[in-house]
Amino acid sequence: MIKKIVIKIMRMIAVFRISRIVALGIVKLLPRNKIKRVDNKDVSLNVDKVFKEIEMNGHSNVFAINEERLNKIIEYSNTIEYKNLQGNESFKINYDDPKRPSESLWYANYNIIESNVIKELVYDSKILEIAKKYLGAEPIVKDVRMWWSFPPKNKNYNELYGFHYDIDALKFLKLFVYITDVGQDSGPHVIISKTHKSKSFFEKKNRRLTDEQVSQNYKKRSVNTIIGAKGSAFFEDTFCYHKGTIPEKPRFILQFEYAI
Repeated sequence: MIKKIVIKIMRMIAVFRISRIVALGIVKLLPRNKIKRVDNKDVSLNVDKVFKEIEMNGHSNVFAINEERLNKIIEYSNTIEYKNLQGNESFKINYDDPKRPSESLWYANYNIIESNVIKELVYDSKILEIAKKYLGAEPIVKDVRMWWSFPPKNKNYNELYGFHYDIDALKFLKLFVYITDVGQDSGPHVIISKTHKSKSFFEKKNRRLTDEQVSQNYKKRSVNTIIGAKGSAFFEDTFCYHKGTIPEKPRFILQFEYAI
């Protein structure tokens, strides 16, 4: 009960720009432990360039994860179990022949940071430096998960695939990695650029939007669909409006979340 109240208060603070700035200023004054970093030679990122992209648009341009590391992640993914949407059943899913094991739309695993190949990437020095620059303080690793999305039988509007924005903390940043090829028919991620900076009164009152509302209220060029081959990765502040589109074939994705 207390946890729910704390989360509700945090979300009320975070949605308003001024109160969010004040709260972040206080939080940044508190002592923070520095995360031990890993220098991965295969991770090549221009920290300042990526930071500026996120700061300006709410997301970075797409970059690629090393193929050898990606293959290790895929190999690891076949050894773990995934919970269904309700969280009451566990299943294994074969990467090379992914079949939906029940009626659930997606299946996730939330404990993958114990894997060395995942842990090395989570604590990569360049990735953590990007998170630190964007968040303005030493980050914590809030969440690490991977999940499969499968085509639903009914393709009518489902809020799981509708535009929305997150309020997971006062400030947070996510890294997404496509583990399967993601084209227009594979449930690509869609972001409305620059909606992370501030929210109108309408946006504060409406965390969810229909496609029709988006087409009427946002410029077409600001709505970005992220497609890419497996291994494609991008940072995003999901305080931006975003959605995953309804997939017509299975999609597999990895997500890290950093926060303060």
